[in-house]
Amino acid sequence: MTNLALVNLDDLKVLLSEHSIPNEVWNSKQAADFLTVSVPTLHKEAELGKVPGVRIGKDWKFSSIALYQYISKKEESK
Repeated sequence: MTNLALVNLDDLKVLLSEHSIPNEVWNSKQAADFLTVSVPTLHKEAELGKVPGVRIGKDWKFSSIALYQYISKKEESK
């Protein structure tokens, strides 16, 4: 028996991205390299809440999946 489910396309993209990209915690250098920005720019954008990240003490941490979703949403809005 085959089950067919109606799925929102955005939800499907997220589901696929979660399985194709490992969910890792990146430091600022790794996240900046992924986004092709400088570390100071990344920190500024994260402080403003534009880039998803968490500040722990003096360090910033970034989820690979959250950054992929951030990039995907920016690409869709173009």
